[in-house]
Amino acid sequence: MRFRELVFPLRMKEEELLERFYQEEFFCFVIEEDKRGNRLLKVYLQEWETLPSFLSNWKPLNEKVTTPKDWTVELEPFEIVEGVVIDPTEKMVRRDKIVVKLSPGIAFGTGLHPTTQMSVFFLKRYLRENSRVLDVGCGTGILAIISKKLGASFVMAVDVDEQAVEIAKENAWKNNVDMIVKRSDLLIEVEGVFDLVVSNILAEIHLKLLEDVNRVTHEESVLILSGIVDTKEDIVREKAREKGWSLLERKQEREWVTLVMKRS
Repeated sequence: MRFRELVFPLRMKEEELLERFYQEEFFCFVIEEDKRGNRLLKVYLQEWETLPSFLSNWKPLNEKVTTPKDWTVELEPFEIVEGVVIDPTEKMVRRDKIVVKLSPGIAFGTGLHPTTQMSVFFLKRYLRENSRVLDVGCGTGILAIISKKLGASFVMAVDVDEQAVEIAKENAWKNNVDMIVKRSDLLIEVEGVFDLVVSNILAEIHLKLLEDVNRVTHEESVLILSGIVDTKEDIVREKAREKGWSLLERKQEREWVTLVMKRS
C-alpha cells in the first residue's frame, strides 16, 4: 500500500491538534522532532483521501510517496519502562525483559509518547496475573500486547479506526500473543466483564467512555485513563466521580496526565 506523506511545521499545541484530528475522525498522522528540535507534523494519505479541512491552508515543507516498510527505519529498541523493551527492529532477543516487537505504522503509537509510557508504568503496577484486560482505543495494540505478556489471561483490544485494528492484529501475530482485536466505537461492540480497563485517548473521549464503562467492569476493577491534558484533568475526574470511580493514583509528564481509578 502506498501513501502520500506530507510534512508540516507544527503550528498549534499538540493537544489542540489531536482534538481537531479526532473531530474529523482522521488518525493517519505522527508528531516528531527533527535534528534541530523543530516539531513537525507528518500526515499520511491514501490515494483516495484528502487532507482534513483544518489543514487545507497549511503549506507542506515537503511531500513524498511512502510505504509501511519505511515507517520504522529510524527507530531503535528502547526501554519504555523498566523491564519492558519496545523493539521496532523485530530482532532483539532478551530473556531478562519483556520484549515487544512493534511495527508502529503511522500515528498509532510507538511507545515514545509519555501517555503510552505512563500507561505501561501503571499496567505493571496494577495488572494481576490471570486478569481480564480491555484496551480501548488500542492503536498499534502496544498496551494490549504488554498486558498479555505481563500475565493477563484474556485481552481484548478495540479501536474505531480500521487501519489501527489491522496494525494491532499484525503486531499481535508478530509477538505470538493471543488476544481479540476488533473494531468498536468505544464499548459499543464490547461484551463481558474486565478486571482492568486501560484507555490512552483524549479527555473528551474519556468522558464518553465513562458513560458506559461500568457495564464492562466490576466493583474491584481498575481503570487507567491516559492521554489527558492537565487543563482537562478536573472534568475527567468529576465525570469519573459522578459514575462511581475514585482516584487511586495519578502521574504527570509534561502537560499529560494519567489517572488510575477504582469504584468508590
